Amino acid sequence: MNTRKRKLLVTGASGLLGSKIVEIAKNDYTVIPLHKTKPLHSNSLKLDITSTAEVLNLFNKLKPAIVIHTASETNVDKCETEREHAWKTNVEGTHNLADACKKIGAKLVYISTDYVFDGEKGFYIEEDKPNP
Repeated sequence: MNTRKRKLLVTGASGLLGSKIVEIAKNDYTVIPLHKTKPLHSNSLKLDITSTAEVLNLFNKLKPAIVIHTASETNVDKCETEREHAWKTNVEGTHNLADACKKIGAKLVYISTDYVFDGEKGFYIEEDKPNP
């Protein structure tokens, strides 16, 4: 029996969702929390997901089996006024993670938000057109 736990990286581990995932997963996985600005966990590593080289270097070094991506710019008003920042973080950062996962063969779990919709329709499905 293989008693070695699979390695799990959690982006945005200093946020509410990320920190909860770290706590829940720590018994079943070797969890490595990732943060950008404030480490909430003692073993957290700093990672700027908008840096392609930084993401690739860390993933090549750690070789995670799974990455749960909860890092994002969540301030809706800031996203509307600082669109370039929002795009770089939420789109390019996510692309960097997906690309790195593909290159090392890791599974990526992406957590999104319903803020990509305007709220007019409700009960959205994946095929609905975004209108943030």
